Amino acid sequence: MGLPITDNEMKTLNEDVQLVSDEYGKYDLDMHNGDYINTVGLVTLRNACIIAIMTRLNEIKNETYQDFGCRVHDLIKGNKTKMLVFNLESDIDETLNNMRRIKEVNSLEITEDEAESYLVEFSVTSINDEIVKGSVSL
Repeated sequence: MGLPITDNEMKTLNEDVQLVSDEYGKYDLDMHNGDYINTVGLVTLRNACIIAIMTRLNEIKNETYQDFGCRVHDLIKGNKTKMLVFNLESDIDETLNNMRRIKEVNSLEITEDEAESYLVEFSVTSINDEIVKGSVSL
């Protein structure tokens, strides 16, 4: 479980940018007239999980996001072995468990798809005891 959350921080945890997926499970920020589209509710936690997984560790350089991101990008180019999948699962699990909004990672499964990329499917319990499921392609 992540760091304790103050009341002021709790107010901002249910706001995030909207993500849009293509037919291959790849995500990008949803924009309209050059502005980000915001979203609220449980979809924000799903989006936050996807953003954390898809961001390289320490790619964002500021005080708020120290040690933010995931190491999968360093591993993904390795030889496709069971050890690689284990390391991907371990790093994604650590990334999700370090998020302030997540109480528990319920499940995490990584499978290789036809395009020879990896499909990551996850289920987490929020700090408000709500379950969120999502997937992302690496």
